[in-house]
Amino acid sequence: MCRVQGARPWLSHDDLVAAHSFLQIGSALMLGVRHSYFPQLAALFVESELRASDPVSDEADERGGTQFYGYEATVGPMRQRLQVLGFSPERALRELDSAIQELHEMPDPLAREYEAKVPQRDAVVLQLAAILEAGDDPFEHPEEPEIFVQLDPRVVLRLALDLITDDSVLVRLNLDDLGRWGFITRGAPIADDARRELADKVSRDASLVVLTEGSSDSQLLRDALQVTHPHLVGFLRFMDFGFGAQGGVGSLVKAVQAFAGAGIANRVVAIADNDTAGHDALRQLQQIQLPDNYRVRHYPDLPLLEQYPTSGPQSDEPVVKNINGLAGSLEMYLGHDLLTLDGELRPVQWTSYVDGMKAYQGSLSKQHKVQVQELHRAKVRQALADESARASQDWTGVSAIVDTILDAFG
Repeated sequence: MCRVQGARPWLSHDDLVAAHSFLQIGSALMLGVRHSYFPQLAALFVESELRASDPVSDEADERGGTQFYGYEATVGPMRQRLQVLGFSPERALRELDSAIQELHEMPDPLAREYEAKVPQRDAVVLQLAAILEAGDDPFEHPEEPEIFVQLDPRVVLRLALDLITDDSVLVRLNLDDLGRWGFITRGAPIADDARRELADKVSRDASLVVLTEGSSDSQLLRDALQVTHPHLVGFLRFMDFGFGAQGGVGSLVKAVQAFAGAGIANRVVAIADNDTAGHDALRQLQQIQLPDNYRVRHYPDLPLLEQYPTSGPQSDEPVVKNINGLAGSLEMYLGHDLLTLDGELRPVQWTSYVDGMKAYQGSLSKQHKVQVQELHRAKVRQALADESARASQDWTGVSAIVDTILDAFG
């Protein structure tokens, strides 16, 4: 496991004379590090989350004054960032079980030394719950399980966050001690530096790469992410098609094959339209063994598309049909508000017949597709300029796509 020199399960009373960093979840303190910090935890924050209150004098401190220097986020975004990096609830529990098993299997005399000290999973979780319920006084703080020393701190954090039901609880990386004693430079981009360093080491620490069918899909999703999941900007990387890369589901298949063949270490999610052509083309990837860091997905089924007006070739009159899997291009996920024109949903037109799928391919007309894309860009601008505008906007389709990406490595 990757550890930082000086890391402790928690602080002894003698340690309190030294400078430490530590994690605060609500009022609970955990994962203290002497004279340093966990870069794995720092990398989970972004520089806009750096907080610095005014330093207080010794006299003010005696009167109960407080100060804080470090990074601050909340449980919900932090849990999703861990998910993007592959730290799912299942993985956290697996790594805990593995660490416990390893210590129980240590040869004598180490086995006899550790056997009584290493509880099973349920006992560790109970100890962690007790820590989360404790206050912020280190003298009254419960001891952290010794097994934490064997775990990646992100695993410990994930285990802790999964015990919290309120997504708005604060998660803080407190660096105030380190700044006061000169172990770090106040104002230095610690989070950005930590993320860059870790991204060079192993694939799970690198950004999740998302491959789409074309440049418009990548750009539209990248823009929408600023509204629906701003805390994931910088953690999800959509392939930039601005350097001459061709679009279309065929190009997506080739891109996946090229990435895999080149040994790209990032975790990669290839996500295609939920339409006939997309399902037909991605059958090629189902016939080959992709590396474990690759996932192939389609945009998810939407309730909106279960009863959707279509036109041709069977009838001149609009026919309501379930178009999930048949005509689910990205435009269909940009919101009911954008798909509605003069009080009616813009109809899907059936075009070519795909023999391999024994079904027709459907899509909006070219004119309507361009209009929806332009409306989407205006919608993003409005939402970013006025947060209250989001209440009247429909982002359910985009959120469903992001959930599909997040769950790809669950």
